Amino acid sequence: MVLFGAHTFIWSAEWNPETAEHVIDGAARAGLDFVEIPLLHPDQMDAGGTRRLLENYGLQCTCSLGLPREAHLPFAPDKATGFLEQAVDVTSDLGSPVLTGCLYTHLGTLTGKPPTDEEIDLVVRVLKRIARYAQDRGISLGIEPVNRYETYLLNLAEQASALLDRIDEANVFVHLDTYHMNIEEKGFYTPIVDTGPRLQYIHLSESDRGIPGTGNVHWDEVFRGLKAVKYEGRLVMESFAAVNEDLMGATAMWRDVVGDPDRLVTEGLAFLRGKAIEYGLL
Repeated sequence: MVLFGAHTFIWSAEWNPETAEHVIDGAARAGLDFVEIPLLHPDQMDAGGTRRLLENYGLQCTCSLGLPREAHLPFAPDKATGFLEQAVDVTSDLGSPVLTGCLYTHLGTLTGKPPTDEEIDLVVRVLKRIARYAQDRGISLGIEPVNRYETYLLNLAEQASALLDRIDEANVFVHLDTYHMNIEEKGFYTPIVDTGPRLQYIHLSESDRGIPGTGNVHWDEVFRGLKAVKYEGRLVMESFAAVNEDLMGATAMWRDVVGDPDRLVTEGLAFLRGKAIEYGLL
């Protein structure tokens, strides 16, 4: 069954006890099934308090992250392993069945070169270990390819699928993002169809990360592809009404791309829901 959710950055750039209820209340009022919580600092997460809020509002959650600079996986596999294991533990404490995103890279770390075989080998080795650690806790891992300006390691859906072949663990899936696809892929339909059942999570993000339906993403192609693969994963609206300082440099969000955040929630979600209903996903 398809579930519809949104990233917390639609409401707030931070996640703490003060902002958590504001975000969860906003997601509940919008009629969402779940909210995606970034674990940029898992050691600072009040998992118990957040879980109680989610239960009070009748919402589920998923978790996502990018690695901190000092734990960029190919440079620091041991630090990356420790960070990811801690994130899996917090994900479990929150009651989320999913930890997804850029589990292999610090966003913004570039070498000026393509990835080496040794770097990809390290990514495979660490993520295979983390997948087994997560499996013991009932958690699945999502691997999200992102654009060339944010990482040199994984930019295309086909690269993510090839990485899954090498990790070879049943609880690892592909997570696509229409913002990154708009930069890197030849289109939207074919990468979605070629990824097939491995695609279990998708960020629905406009070409400028603003209000969906107001930019250059070919939304009919996206939803036609999801319909073709009989998509049963999570649909997640990701737009940046608020930008976390940890991600500002990597995402290059130097200006307000949304304008009225209330319009983002009402019009953006209505647009995406409408497309999902039109193509038989909701």
